[in-house]
Amino acid sequence: MKNIVTIGGGTGSFVLLSGLKKYPINISAIVSMADDGGSNGMLRDELGVLPPGDAKQCLLALSDCSQILRKLMNYRFSEGRLRGHSFGNLFISALEKIKKDFAKAIIEASKILSIKGEVIPAVDKSVQIHIKLKNGKVIIGENNLDHNEEIRKIGLDKIYFKKEVRAYPEAVLRIKKADFIIIGPGDHYGSILPNLIVKGISKAIRDSKAKVIYNCNITNKKGQTIGYDLDKYVSEINSFIGKDRINFVTYNSARPNKDSI
Repeated sequence: MKNIVTIGGGTGSFVLLSGLKKYPINISAIVSMADDGGSNGMLRDELGVLPPGDAKQCLLALSDCSQILRKLMNYRFSEGRLRGHSFGNLFISALEKIKKDFAKAIIEASKILSIKGEVIPAVDKSVQIHIKLKNGKVIIGENNLDHNEEIRKIGLDKIYFKKEVRAYPEAVLRIKKADFIIIGPGDHYGSILPNLIVKGISKAIRDSKAKVIYNCNITNKKGQTIGYDLDKYVSEINSFIGKDRINFVTYNSARPNKDSI
């Protein structure tokens, strides 16, 4: 069977993996660990765990668990001290505390949820992206990408980690052995590029013999990718990889209907 590696996070990875699991392939989903908003941010701050949200999405996408277990993992508390937390996030964080290792926690969650394939963190420690605006100001944290008017008005220049962040070894190994590497869809600066700036990820993609497929988002994002065309997305991702590695691109060629706007 072919070895397929996906790189991304959040809803984009969920949709992609939900479709891929229907085929006879080996799937390895590499997910970003830069999320620091909402439940993820609170769990990071209060428990010192890695953000479980994107990994949870990938686990559920690849799972063959019962409908009630799926609803349980997605259940979000709406009151009390747990307000804003999803059961799935708490579940994975508890497993991390028990195993004392996030990657081992994901392996245990994978068994419980009966997933097809594997979910691998891009890094095995807490990280925060730094966002440099076009006026030189630096904002810290992925959460500020969507909740900061300055980014929307001024525009984003680049993202980076303050200190060198090395990739989780298993993520690099899977990329090197991949037949196909699928990047996106997902938030360009929030889910995709945070994986590519992890030391070791881009080099592994450069060195891999795999075909690289990029799933371009349907729309641009205000304050982040306004004015981007397909060539801009591809050239920017290739620049982060350090080589022209994208072989194929999937993209929308039709206008959305009025009901979806």
